[in-house]
Amino acid sequence: MNSFKGRFVPILKRSSFDRKIKDVIGYWPKEAALYKLALRHASAYPFRKKKGERNNERLEFLGDAVIDLVVADILFYRFPSDDEGHLTKLRSKIVSRNNLNNVADVLGVPKLVVANLKGNHSESVYGDALEALVGAVYLDHGIRRAERFIALKIVNPFLSSDNLIETTLNYKSEVVEHFQAEKINFRFEEIDRIGAQHNSTFVMGLYINNNLVAKGEGGSKKKGEEAASKKYYQTHIADA
Repeated sequence: MNSFKGRFVPILKRSSFDRKIKDVIGYWPKEAALYKLALRHASAYPFRKKKGERNNERLEFLGDAVIDLVVADILFYRFPSDDEGHLTKLRSKIVSRNNLNNVADVLGVPKLVVANLKGNHSESVYGDALEALVGAVYLDHGIRRAERFIALKIVNPFLSSDNLIETTLNYKSEVVEHFQAEKINFRFEEIDRIGAQHNSTFVMGLYINNNLVAKGEGGSKKKGEEAASKKYYQTHIADA
């Protein structure tokens, strides 16, 4: 006999706000008040005198620290052969105001922020709110779910886009700056071109005083130069 037969089992009702938060973070909020605070900009209630926190600034502070830690941890394990300098530059791009603002926009955070913005206002408002949301997730669900949210919504989209290629361009910049500082004559030159014209792989060489010191392959000459620069940087500059 079903022991639950005849019993009334209440169905948990979720508010529309709870559903909006779940759409953003992927989890039902346990303490909705945390997320309401995370989305409350300082301009919303500038003269509010109630006890307790008035805006999301403290949660933003916490979320910023959590994002920095999680992004560093992900990059450390995902790029085991990259040096500290490149990892630092990559992390800086991921946690930049511009990137966080873009992520917030994709997630629909601007529609949820409570603010009273007049005239010109900082473009970081929504990126700041995203950081505050991370702080709320950390307090509400713990570090593991905060890590998952950061990985899925902030890190992975960045690494799967052209942003990663743009960041890798720093290798060429580092190499060029090194040669200029040391007054070394260098050049990049095409060594080979493999495949059909519309689907070629370029083999680019990096030369110092007519001596080939590194070569790399890519779908374009620029990408081949970057690959060659990375090899030279890792073997001659990073450990210098």
